[in-house]
This record gives sequence, C-alpha cells and structure tokens, in this order.
Amino acid sequence: MVNDMTILHEIIAKHQISKESASLMVQAFTRIDAIDEAKTFRYEPLEEFENKIPHLNGLKEKATKSFRPFADKYDTSLCAAMGVPMMDAMKRSRQTGNYEVFHELFGLTNAKAKRFGLAALYSSIQGQKNKVLGVYNIVFDRDSPWTYRNEAEHMEEYARYHFNSYMINHVECTESNPFEPVMELYEFGAADFIFMQTEQDEITKERLATFHTVNIADKGNVIAVHMTGDEKLFYYRRWGEPYFAINAIKGQVKLKVTGIADQRFLAD
Repeated sequence: MVNDMTILHEIIAKHQISKESASLMVQAFTRIDAIDEAKTFRYEPLEEFENKIPHLNGLKEKATKSFRPFADKYDTSLCAAMGVPMMDAMKRSRQTGNYEVFHELFGLTNAKAKRFGLAALYSSIQGQKNKVLGVYNIVFDRDSPWTYRNEAEHMEEYARYHFNSYMINHVECTESNPFEPVMELYEFGAADFIFMQTEQDEITKERLATFHTVNIADKGNVIAVHMTGDEKLFYYRRWGEPYFAINAIKGQVKLKVTGIADQRFLAD
C-alpha cells in the first residue's frame, strides 16, 4: 500500500512545484501527520491533566495573541479572525500557482483529520454521554446536533480546518504562520478548541476554550473544558452535550457561555 508521504511527493512532482514550496509542503504535512491522536484521546487522570495547565495556558495565550491583530484590524471576534489569514493564503496560492496542488494535498490532511475524528469516536464510546431528548433518528444520526457521534464529527471538522489552514499558511505566508500556536495546542493534546463569548461576574470577554479527554473520579470519562487563564479545571461536558451546557466539577457553574461562532449554538 502506498503511504501518504509517497503520495505527497507524487502530487508535488505532478504539479512541478518549486523546491522551496515543496520543502515547506513536506515540512507542514510531516508535522501534521506526527500528531498522535491515540495520546490525545486517552482519558488521563484529572491530577495529571492539571499538572499541564500552566504550559497549556501559555500556549493558549500565544494562540490568542496570534489572531488578535486580525480581530482588531477587522473589528471582529477572535474566532472569525482565524478565517482572515486562511483566506489571504488561499488568495496568494492562486497568485503563486499553488492553488490546485493544495486542492490535492488537502486530501491527505483531510485523511489525517478523518483518523483524528475516528479516534475521537472510539474515545466517545468509552465516555459519559448525554441523553438525547425528544424524537431522534438513531440510524441517520439526525434531528439533534447534540449526540456523541456528532461531537466526534465536530472534532474532525475543526481538525480539518486547522490542519489545512496551517499547511497553506506555512507555504504561502510571507511572515510568521498565525496557525503555529494552533498546531502546538494539537501537539499538546487538545482534542478541539473554540473561541467562546463568555460572561462571569458581570464581565464579558472572548476566551479560548480547549477540550480534553479526562477521567474525573466521581464523573467518569468526560470532556474537560478549560478556559484560558484558569489555573485549575473547573468545568466539563459529557459527550454530546451542548457547548453552552458546561458542568462544574465542584459547586455551581460560575461561567456562562453566551455565544460561539458555531452553527449549532443555541443557548435558549
């Protein structure tokens, strides 16, 4: 069976890509392919996860800082700002003649995201799940966006966006790649991450939420929800629960999620 790297080089040769661009494409794909989804989707003990939070916060501050200039320039949310360098890189790829090669190369990065999503699905089977209320078609997995299978698909979808954005910016970006800290978060074990509009103690701000598979003694295998700046893990979700329906590990939920740039968000 032909491996992905062989296919990568065949695509590059087919399109007669320059040595410089070809080298950058190989670098980007090698890094993406090296992400170990088996480690990402293991349920690590809560104490083990919390020991990593200082470094996690540093990576998330870096990611926030990376997209802040785009949000400020276009007066938009941090989440929407991530689309700016992605679109700019796509435009440049047409100018450099690399657009069609990316169209093919993204088949490989999408396949990696598919494996990432498959690992998420197997992990979800072993995790705590929400109960889907009302009429729900279990065969077609529709009529409700809040299922553990849809959760795994969402992780795959965002991994695809992020992997593709990292690769095209790595090749086409004339300055530093804004998706560099995005990759660092995946390499550090983030299963998914979303910029969320939040409210706490009457303070509204957009914070980066990352999701991690964690085992909590009295909660079971769940999805940890960590917000940038939190020194401990305060919240979690069961597989398939809405993003706004976060649960407190101890006491009451103090944080309210008021909005995210996701088509499935419905707080009311």
